[in-house]
Amino acid sequence: MNPLKKISLLLFIILGIIWLYTNSLIGVNETAKGYLLELKEELERSNLKANYFVLSGRRWKLDNYILTKLGGAASKSQHLSGTAIDIIVLDVNKDGKRNAKDVNLVYNILDKKIIGNKGGLGTYKKGNGFFNEQMVHFDARGKLARWNR
Repeated sequence: MNPLKKISLLLFIILGIIWLYTNSLIGVNETAKGYLLELKEELERSNLKANYFVLSGRRWKLDNYILTKLGGAASKSQHLSGTAIDIIVLDVNKDGKRNAKDVNLVYNILDKKIIGNKGGLGTYKKGNGFFNEQMVHFDARGKLARWNR
């Protein structure tokens, strides 16, 4: 294999590992993972669909730094300590669409039934693009924090 192909393969593997690490629950604390499980259970109890995927869990400093420059992430993000999860909400209410209604349902369940004053919760619905519009951030910071952007 020529040197350029070796470098390309190595870069692909490294990026893949970073993507798997930040888009999984590896390194996320048990409280935040518990919130995610409670969300799934509450959606199902409410005859809604647990239709979402994890976008970001624990982040490395470099990954978070890049996201501060490109995506508006907080420089002291809860993701750095493994207390935060970002999810992309799809069609939760089973109406055949994924939109702000679904995000609002998930936000309200997390706010009123799961997290309360024990953590942070935010949306980015005013942002451009699918990943912003459908994202919900929640964390186990131990105190109340809310935002809707």
